[in-house]
Formats: sequence, structure tokens, C-alpha cells
Amino acid sequence: MAEEKKEEVNPLPVDRKWIEKLLRSHPNPNSRIHNKALVVAPMVDQSDLPFRLLCRRYGANLCFTPMIHTRLLLESESYREKFMIKLEKADRPLIAQVCGSDPTIVLEAARILEPYVDGIDINCGCPQGIARRGNYGAFLLEKEDVLLKLVRYLTPRLRVPLSVKVRLLPNPNPDNTDFDIPKASLALYSKLVDAGIHLLTIHGRTRKQKGPLTGHSDWATIRQAVDIFGDRIPIFANGSIEDFDDVEECFKVTNADGVMSSESLLEYPPIFYKKPQKPVRTIGRLQLSREYVELAKEYPPSKMGQGSKFKTIRTHIQRFLHTDMQEDHSLRNAIVGVKNMEELEVVLDKCQQIHDANGHLVSSEKLGWYPRHKLSAEKLSQGASTSDPVQEDVFNDPDEGCSSLFDNGGDGDY
Repeated sequence: MAEEKKEEVNPLPVDRKWIEKLLRSHPNPNSRIHNKALVVAPMVDQSDLPFRLLCRRYGANLCFTPMIHTRLLLESESYREKFMIKLEKADRPLIAQVCGSDPTIVLEAARILEPYVDGIDINCGCPQGIARRGNYGAFLLEKEDVLLKLVRYLTPRLRVPLSVKVRLLPNPNPDNTDFDIPKASLALYSKLVDAGIHLLTIHGRTRKQKGPLTGHSDWATIRQAVDIFGDRIPIFANGSIEDFDDVEECFKVTNADGVMSSESLLEYPPIFYKKPQKPVRTIGRLQLSREYVELAKEYPPSKMGQGSKFKTIRTHIQRFLHTDMQEDHSLRNAIVGVKNMEELEVVLDKCQQIHDANGHLVSSEKLGWYPRHKLSAEKLSQGASTSDPVQEDVFNDPDEGCSSLFDNGGDGDY
């Protein structure tokens, strides 16, 4: 009987400067700075290809795909059509984020994606219940053996660097006042680094910090991680980035190799732009809406653009024009009701007419959707219920919307 052929494994060496080299090999002349990563976060249905290209136009120099479900990538042809990576020279550097916990399935899916990206990232950040049921996301952090088994299986077999995006570990027992969140989190991160990961992105909040309980990202713990592991691998900081002032402060506090932003970019992509947009904006939200629509025509989200058909496009417009929708409910109703590009363009023209009639000034625009959690927290501190709305919004938060990624009937096996 012939002996079974052993699988060949050849670990990719860990290079402390691989992110720095990657940025040099794909420079973005529109970036505010060039020696650090200015990163678009992986966001379900919202870090789609046209949105990434818009962010790169305005200074982002590294992007993550939306979360890609590894089992569905292997089993569903329609899912592959949506989430396969389109090899675009303008969309580099790019890291593909995947979710799953079965080592062989995750590896098989990663092998499909490898030729088109600069790295593979494991999602250990999604806090939704669907991630708990599917044994992925932030809940993997609380199943150390499962997570480390996955990482140790992937690191010697992948042909591109392996990244892990994490949160802080929550206190498993709120009655245990002695539980040290930073200490427990850093202990787990140490094991991930020892297991051979090439990049660690730390969202400085636990999975329980959502909505009005979000709070400020724990940059101090991220700094501890940089001080402990930063000589071995690059580390990105994630959380509490509203504008470039926050980017600079985050770099100062954490000494991270990159700063990742999600929600503030969704409302205003030019945060990283070489031409400062604070205190006075020169690039307006309606302009950004039109530019995104043109990119979405060229790269439809549902066809290798990593988005969910027209829903993705409409959601982006709602983020860009959130303040306009709050101020004019007829515009809000029109945007919520659009079903195709033609209708959307008519609505954008209507928004322009409203701006013209009201003497709207781009220079006076400010963020309206991003600060909603701060407003909710302030309202709570004044004794309001968590169910009392501070601002109307149509969709849930991007980091919490894992369920919107799956269109196969929702059997819960995710």
C-alpha cells in the first residue's frame, strides 16, 4: 500500500516591516501621511469595492474587504460572484477578511482569495448573536483553543501574511470585580503572536460595548500591546476615530503602525485626505454621494464588488446624507424608497435643489451620523432609557450587521 503523501507546509516568515514595505510598493499620493497605514476597516456590506476606491481617492492607503463567509464562498455560486475579489490595480494594498472556525474550510477559502490580496484577516470582532451561533467573530476570542488551533493551522500553509482583528476580552462574570480586561486581552494576544500571525488589529472595546454603551476605545491597552509585541509584528489601532485630529492623537498615544477607521469614514471618506477638511470642508457630502454612485455603476457591488445589490448603494447614500435626511423628511422618505440608480440620481438632484434653495455651504458641514452614540450616552447620563431614540436611523451599525451578509434563507449556521 502506497504511503499517504504528507502535506507540504512552508511558513511565510514574519517580517516586522511588511506593512511598511507594502505601503511603499503601492503609494497613495492623496494620503495625508505616508509612513503609517491609514486603513479602511472591514465592514459588512459597506467596505465594498466602490467605497474602497472612493476612500483611496481621498487618502486611505490600505483597505480591508467586508467579512467573507468561508463556507458560503465554497458552497454558493451566487455568493462567490458577489464576494470574489476583482483584481484592480487601484485597489491595493488590500486585505481580505474571512470568518469561520473550521481550519480546513477557512484554508480552502483563503486559497481562493490569496492571488488577489496582500493578506488574509480572521474576523474576531463581530459581536452579533449570529457570530456566536456560527462560532466566529468576537466570540472566538472567548474560545482560545479553537482560535489558536485555527491560527496554527493557517500560518504554515498560507502564501500571504495572516492577520487577526480582535477586540478586548469581556469580563465573563460581571460579579467578578477582580477580572483584569487589559491583562486577559494581552495574554491572548501574546499567544496569537507566538502562533505566527503577521499583523494584529486591536479594536479597543469589548463585544459588549455597543450603542450608547460604546464608550471611548481603550488606546492605553493598545499602547501596551505595541510596547510588548511591536518589535515582532505591526499593530493597528481601531476605534474612536472621528477626524484626522483623532488619527494624529491615536498615533501619538498608541505608537501603532496604522489607524483603522470605520463609521466616520462611512459618513465622510476624506478623513485621511492630503488636503485637510477641518475646520473648513471643501469636499461636500453631496459631491461624495455622486462620486460613489459613479463608482458603483462601474463596479456593481453585487458583481465582485462585495456588496448586497442596490441595498449597499442606498445605505452608503444614507450615511453620506444623514444630516440632510434628518433636516428634510421628504428627502429622507425619497432616499429610503429608491430602488435603482435612475431613481437615486433623481433624489440626488432633489437634494441639490434643497441645498440651493437654502443657501447651503459645504464649508459649514459637520458629521451628523457618527456622533449618535455620544449623544445617546449623554442622554443616558441624564436619566433617559436606552430605548429612547436620540436620532432616527434606518440601518444598524456596520460592525454589528453580520446577518445582512448572508442571503441564503438564514438557517443560522454561520
